[in-house]
Amino acid sequence: MFVVNNDETIEELGSFKIIQKKKGYRFSADSVLLAGFALPLSQSDTVIDLGTGSGVVPLILAQKTPVRNIIGIEIQEGLADIAIRNIELNNLSARIKIISGDFRELEQLSCLGIKEGSFSVVMSNPPYTAAGSGRVSPFSEKAVAKMEIACTLNDVIVSAKYLAAKNGRVILIYPVLRLQEMLSVINDNKLVISRLENVCPEQGCAVKRFLIEAVKRQ
Repeated sequence: MFVVNNDETIEELGSFKIIQKKKGYRFSADSVLLAGFALPLSQSDTVIDLGTGSGVVPLILAQKTPVRNIIGIEIQEGLADIAIRNIELNNLSARIKIISGDFRELEQLSCLGIKEGSFSVVMSNPPYTAAGSGRVSPFSEKAVAKMEIACTLNDVIVSAKYLAAKNGRVILIYPVLRLQEMLSVINDNKLVISRLENVCPEQGCAVKRFLIEAVKRQ
């Protein structure tokens, strides 16, 4: 049975509901854009979201697609707990599994049944800010989610490639200021870019993010 703590709130997410912190880490439009970029998905697709936070991307995919096998993995125990409760709140345990763990620990993932080449779609909304630059949020969960404290972009791409099936898609959202770095890391890991799209969270605003899809050919 899910529980809502005093520092949390329940809000609408389309036809679903989502538990979020009142202050600190809260999902942004980037998660919605990322989920939308992965569409369409079929019932037979297998999806993993690296750094799932409160489970927003899995929830959106479950709402908008027939996919039956979605995994979200989150290194921060507090956020993983919220994600688990969000799945329970929306009665989606048959379709979505949340794992509290580090997606960089590939042997640990294997012990949990997450094998190399298991997913047709690997997704991530990774930390945007390089360690040592920018303002660090006073909220630890938000700081880890936004800044490269727990993982780097290369960590994300290496794990994504490992988990993606042959011809599987790797889908990310990232700041345009780090586009060249993203292209370099993808190239270094021998993924093939199939789509690239600049986006802005709100109509009329300057472009700050891009969505990218790369394919694992080997």
